[in-house]
Amino acid sequence: MDKPGHWENAVGVLVIAAGLGQRFTEAGGTTDKLQAMFTDASGQRKSVFVHSCQAAQQSGLPVCVVTRPTQRAIRDYCEQHAIPTVLVENTRMGESIAAGVRHTARWGGWLIHLADMPFISAQTLRLVASKVTAEGVVRPVFRASPGHPVGFGRCAFNALSALTDEQGARSLLMQFPLYMIELQDASILQDIDLPSQLPVAESPAIAERPRQASEPGKDPPD
Repeated sequence: MDKPGHWENAVGVLVIAAGLGQRFTEAGGTTDKLQAMFTDASGQRKSVFVHSCQAAQQSGLPVCVVTRPTQRAIRDYCEQHAIPTVLVENTRMGESIAAGVRHTARWGGWLIHLADMPFISAQTLRLVASKVTAEGVVRPVFRASPGHPVGFGRCAFNALSALTDEQGARSLLMQFPLYMIELQDASILQDIDLPSQLPVAESPAIAERPRQASEPGKDPPD
């Protein structure tokens, strides 16, 4: 668990894992999409959630996970690794972000890390976090396409903690100064919404080009 004062004023990673992932199962997925397994470049076979969460853990930044009470595997993993967890009954992105931000009110900024984006590395999380300033919003870009995670400075606390809709933090991009940083990292655009977006070896279908997660309010991930 967080030690009181240990992460005060630090930029932390808020892992959002509270959606239903309906498109994944409707497209033929045989499991909850965050529990779908795949092998990464290092040969490690893990679930989508664990890939995403371990990147946050390895970043060296404070981490908090927002999920639903029914996500037992996610809750067990967080308990085993002493990761603070916020439980929400809703599946709306905005409410999930708000609940997580209120729980981490001591942080100095927030990276909104969507749990269905398992290709984002710890290095990328650290880089985006290093660009977060108190008064604005930071967003990574790959070849002119905006991606994730989006970083919010302390100035956005009240607005983030009051979010309620399904559009997540999208509306806040117009409320605060927005700084775009160009990265040579396609993973900031790649999410898992369909079974065919898993690496080819893990899917019976030929992998499609990853859908661009162009807005913080993309479909709520599990």
